[in-house]
Amino acid sequence: FILFQLASPRACADCTPAAPSKMGNQPLIGMIRDAYGTWLDDTCWVECTQHAVGAAGLGKVKGLQDGVAIFHWDGLGDYKYGANDIFYYGMRRTMADCYGTKLQMGQAVETKCGRQGIVKAVTDLNAQIVFGGWGGLDGFYDQSQIDKHEIKVRTAVRRQCQNTGCM
Repeated sequence: FILFQLASPRACADCTPAAPSKMGNQPLIGMIRDAYGTWLDDTCWVECTQHAVGAAGLGKVKGLQDGVAIFHWDGLGDYKYGANDIFYYGMRRTMADCYGTKLQMGQAVETKCGRQGIVKAVTDLNAQIVFGGWGGLDGFYDQSQIDKHEIKVRTAVRRQCQNTGCM
């Protein structure tokens, strides 16, 4: 049975298999952690988990310098946060598509080349995406690779949970 329909094959030099990230969870130039201990970098997204005023959505890290992180919030603009602010607002690193939609298990995604896949698992550092064996693209993608391949969310796969488990 088919979970999703693959786009028609097209030549696309940029849709090569994703190499595993060598970045890991190492401190970078700004050396700033989120409220949960994960290092931030200038490619990641964050979400506010505490004391939020309204629904700001995800914020994109624009810069890290001298113990300060600059986040860009759609509709709100750029804001600077120190370590105390990050802790107070519960800023948590998260994974997002190239447009800032939070990645979640079960979502259908598509690359800029039209390859379609399913998000199999998500951590704060990477997302495992399966493309049905299409061109060796199955693998773990960090945020810079998601941005490079312009991976975007297409739809969410709906799951029904009952006392007997999820279907």
